[in-house]
Amino acid sequence: MKLFFLIQFLLFTSNIFAQLSHSHNDYEQKLPFETAHNLGFDSIEADLYLKDNEIFVAHDWDKINPERTFKNLYLNPLLSKIKDNNGYPYPNKKPMILLLDFKKEGRELMKALFEQLKPNKKELKNIKIVISGDMPPPTEFKKYDKFFFFDGRKNFIYSKKEFKRVAFVSSSFLDFGKYWMGKTPTQDETFKKIELFVQEMHSKGKIVRLWATPNAVLGYETLQKLKVDIIGTDDLMLLSDYLKTTKQ
Repeated sequence: MKLFFLIQFLLFTSNIFAQLSHSHNDYEQKLPFETAHNLGFDSIEADLYLKDNEIFVAHDWDKINPERTFKNLYLNPLLSKIKDNNGYPYPNKKPMILLLDFKKEGRELMKALFEQLKPNKKELKNIKIVISGDMPPPTEFKKYDKFFFFDGRKNFIYSKKEFKRVAFVSSSFLDFGKYWMGKTPTQDETFKKIELFVQEMHSKGKIVRLWATPNAVLGYETLQKLKVDIIGTDDLMLLSDYLKTTKQ
């Protein structure tokens, strides 16, 4: 049983929630992919653009670098790890989430990405490919290979079939309250709003991700108290060290 089906089963039948580490904007690390992989991160995120029929990794269009292609930075290193680990990204058979944030031209990017990944579908079977950003609307999910899953939104309305293609439901922290640095406790009103959102998604069998959260231990502690499943960070070592202490 794959990771996500197991997590969703547990969420549906109990109060257990996942604790997945997420490398936010991973391509901005000094060593994209490698740093997060070496620390055993469950989820890795990259922003994508399509230019001249090539898929590039960049936060902004004017920052596109010819050498920083999705294939060079992520696909090839990932396939190498999978080969080394007998079909898995990690030696302990732990699967991985690859969150791909489309910055624009989502439909064209979907086509280009599928063509690039298609030759390696078998090798990537233990990778959860999740599309975010300028993704197709839920009514078009069925047009795309079941190899792809999608990043859900709390305000979207999904049919039963569409919701099955949602890997998790994401929202900005700013949807619930003011920008938070993580130096002092979050406001009670904000905490309660997030708590209700998480409870609702868990009742529907979906795990939850928040973005625009602080890179701070208090931030990680708060997300855990709220039972937010996917904890994102730009400071990979800080989150990795924190999660190690909480699992001891």
